Amino acid sequence: MLADYRTWLESELKLLGNASHHAYSFGQANMAKRAIERLDQESDGRVVLELPRDEAAAIATSLELLVEQTSALPPALAGLRDRLRAAFSQAGGAERDAVARPEPA
Repeated sequence: MLADYRTWLESELKLLGNASHHAYSFGQANMAKRAIERLDQESDGRVVLELPRDEAAAIATSLELLVEQTSALPPALAGLRDRLRAAFSQAGGAERDAVARPEPA
C-alpha cells in the first residue's frame, strides 16, 4: 500500500516536472517531492503489516482473551494489543466494539 502510494507520488512528480513552466505545476511538484521525503522519513525503520480488518479484530480479541486467562501479556504482545486498540479507535466502527468486548471462543 505504501509502496503503491510512493510510486504514484513519483509518477505525479515526473508528470508535473514535465509541465514545470506553469507556476501551479511547480508548486504541486514541490508538494509531491516533500510528500515522498516525509513518507520515507516516517517509514524508515518500520515494518508495515497490512491485515484485513476482520483478521486484525480477531487477533485483538485473542490477545484480550489471553489477558483474561493469564492476567498479563509479554511486553511485545501488550504493545501489539495497544497498537491494535489505537488503530481501531481511530477507525471506529464494529472492530473497536469487538476489541472492547471480546466474546469467549
